[in-house]
Amino acid sequence: MPGRLDGRAPRIGSATGDGVGGPTMLGFLRRNPRLLAIQAVVIAISMAVLLWRVDVLEALRRLDNVEPAWALGGLVLFTVSKGIHAYRWRVLLGRSDVPLRPLVSIFMVSNLVNALVPLRAGDLVRIELPSRLLKLPRAALASNVLFVESLFDGLAFLVLVAVAGFVLGEGVRELPGLTIFVAIVALAFVVLVFLARWELPADPARSRLLLVVPDSARERAASLLAQLQEGMASLREVRHTIVSLIISVAAWVAEVGVYWMMGKALGLELGLGEAIVLMLAANIVVSLPITPWDLGPFEV
Repeated sequence: MPGRLDGRAPRIGSATGDGVGGPTMLGFLRRNPRLLAIQAVVIAISMAVLLWRVDVLEALRRLDNVEPAWALGGLVLFTVSKGIHAYRWRVLLGRSDVPLRPLVSIFMVSNLVNALVPLRAGDLVRIELPSRLLKLPRAALASNVLFVESLFDGLAFLVLVAVAGFVLGEGVRELPGLTIFVAIVALAFVVLVFLARWELPADPARSRLLLVVPDSARERAASLLAQLQEGMASLREVRHTIVSLIISVAAWVAEVGVYWMMGKALGLELGLGEAIVLMLAANIVVSLPITPWDLGPFEV
């Protein structure tokens, strides 16, 4: 069986396949009909809240002012951007034995969940479903989705801020909270790279990182530590980190294109720097687990 991209054998778990293309999301849902029932209930509740809080008929009447060609282009580019994000997820996992197709399906489902359910519930989907469908350890998925992915998003945002600063000049450097954001990303990078490259002993329970853990819980903590480190494979090698950053920037550049096209569809003439700032602001706001993921960024 092929190993991980960093050359190490997988510590825990392995991907299983249903035929050449690997396991499918549809097959998993057929084996777990309760998930479909839960999804139907969640969608029904979310749609009821939407109809209650939003004047849908008034919103539809305003569509007369939308340029359909630009809106369709934005929709296509949005789908492409999510495909790039899904491919990046596989790269960040560092597991060449994990098939891409189920990851794309799970990623799209998680985006749907994030669009309908508050508190970033879609991120939990990306931890739970691969664990069940592909037999990947949950702790590795959690560290990858919650920490590593967020780090590369932050790094990609800094690259785009630099581009926007070059285009717009002083205005970008005066954005509120930019210094704090840079400091948080830099600190997260140092901490996660340190943890990813920490060499665990043959018996992880003897690691100095676990000295403060009580003896009774050390074995369990050691197992979790090994899994958490497994999810940080993309930070162990400089080449892998650079490739991951390039893919991250490409994914978010596509998102900038979406905002630019949607602006054109709504009659807004956005420049490159303005589209970048708008995309960054909207995604930073909706990344907070207090509102549904995509309720209104374009309108805002």
